[in-house]
Amino acid sequence: MKIFRNLLLVFCSVLFMAGCDKTVLDYGDVQKLTPETPIIKINYASPYRDDRFVIIKFNGKRVTSKIQNRTPFPGGGFNTRGDVRADYLTVDPGNVKLTIAIPFKVDTGLDSLELFSTTMNIEKGKKYVVHIADTALSTKTVLTEENFLKPDSGYATYRFINLMPNVPAIDLYYGQSATVHTADRLVAGNIGYLQISNYITLNRQAARTWKIRPAGAALTTATVLASYTSANTLLNQRTYTVYAHGYAGMATATERPYVSFFHIR
Repeated sequence: MKIFRNLLLVFCSVLFMAGCDKTVLDYGDVQKLTPETPIIKINYASPYRDDRFVIIKFNGKRVTSKIQNRTPFPGGGFNTRGDVRADYLTVDPGNVKLTIAIPFKVDTGLDSLELFSTTMNIEKGKKYVVHIADTALSTKTVLTEENFLKPDSGYATYRFINLMPNVPAIDLYYGQSATVHTADRLVAGNIGYLQISNYITLNRQAARTWKIRPAGAALTTATVLASYTSANTLLNQRTYTVYAHGYAGMATATERPYVSFFHIR
């Protein structure tokens, strides 16, 4: 009987070990990040009327799923498509060719039509966002270097970029109300197309409304290009990019102006 119990114990141990083996996950080849590894986020803000899906490639290698206008990738943002994560892609240092293409209707991983390409100069150890604005032959890109330092508790930090092709310069306001404009506070003024502001650190306040107006415009409802209210744009010790995009004067959901946010960290 003792021998039988010992054999049973050994048998159960073997089954347990076999069961443990099945829970081991194979993640394939894992590349650890080092301080020298550059990382990048793509801010795709090309307002095609047909709201087409595109894919983006670096040096001929696809780095995105199918995405549409108003999509920071990876990670999404607020008043954007996608979820909300401060995620980045790794990228090789040196000259990197960025390509925007339309995939086939049944996505085979191949390009149906190339829309745009450009070359980015990526340096070791740096953190970037590549902003993509406008459409077709007018497509433009801006590569911004990012800072991961966080503000003190009780504050949030922002930079504002103008990606609206038909608005030469924009003012960004931070107001107490969506309808009362006399208390709107100018936080970034006269930001030209494809230009980005200096860093702005704000004391976090509840129920604030962000508004964009043409630079120098009066503080009235009629001058507001777009507005957005969300407590998520005021999270403690977060760093955001705020961006104006779309076309002034357009009313369709695919082309109208927006003011949107995504996390830098």
